Amino acid sequence: MVRMNEKIKRPVVSIIMNCYNSDQFLSRAINSVYDQTFLDWEIIFWDNASKDKSSLIANSYDEKLKYFCSDKTTLLGEARKNALAEAKGKYIAFLDCDDMYMQDKLEKQVLIMDSNTDVMLTYGSAWIINENSKVTGSHNVLNKKGFFLKKLLINYEINMQTVMLRSSVIQLENFTFDENLSYSPDYDLFMKIALNHCMLSVGDKLVKYRKYGASLTNASIDVMAKETRYTLRKIQETMHPLEKDEEYIQKALTLTNFYEALSLIQQGKITKARARILTSTKVKKKYFFFYLMTFLPLSHKVMLKIILKG
Repeated sequence: MVRMNEKIKRPVVSIIMNCYNSDQFLSRAINSVYDQTFLDWEIIFWDNASKDKSSLIANSYDEKLKYFCSDKTTLLGEARKNALAEAKGKYIAFLDCDDMYMQDKLEKQVLIMDSNTDVMLTYGSAWIINENSKVTGSHNVLNKKGFFLKKLLINYEINMQTVMLRSSVIQLENFTFDENLSYSPDYDLFMKIALNHCMLSVGDKLVKYRKYGASLTNASIDVMAKETRYTLRKIQETMHPLEKDEEYIQKALTLTNFYEALSLIQQGKITKARARILTSTKVKKKYFFFYLMTFLPLSHKVMLKIILKG
């Protein structure tokens, strides 16, 4: 591993950027951090052995960006774990290389975290943009504070780019990203925090989240259900027997049938996918629209595109 740009002092916020062949939008992502109204931050830039121009772009910035390069490409969970180990800030934030922060993102969340010392993690709303950076929609959450585990089991609404968490919860609980996960290491970590800790969500738009054709790979679709079930089983095992709420866990497990259906659609197995979607409608009635769509004369590629867009 190559390490560059040694740290000068401990910042308030460490922003983790995991990168793998992400040069297309990288400058815009990094610039959105440098344009922040809050100035006391560092970027932990973890290059997962990219082959494109990502390293050249990252190393064109000053010492506030700490560049690390892996010797080989690893699963996302391991890459995020390695980056997290280098973060020294009081608070930890995240930014993927094709997304952007709103200019006051860090300022707002540092104020929230400083004012709510019982809160271990905050997240917020996001603008959705396409490959041309045009706003195409939004992901909205409500202003609320408390213990969100049950709500998140049924409606996981945390956009990783909007997250800021307290580094002390990572240290005291010995939390990190699961290195065995390739699709959902963030879901796994944040749900572990939600199990026993207070969270706060803010309705303000904190980021611009890029969602376009290449956002979800075929490999990711294949493991969505498997990795989500893996996390849910761990939560189920970790919960104290008196606190265990089987109803919510079982509902969450039922919803993973929908993720499995995406993989089946990808393989062209529409009849099997239809059965999985129908099962998931018992928890989320809105999936019934996708169930009906499987009866239409659409190609599996078009069907999958519509579902992912929805």
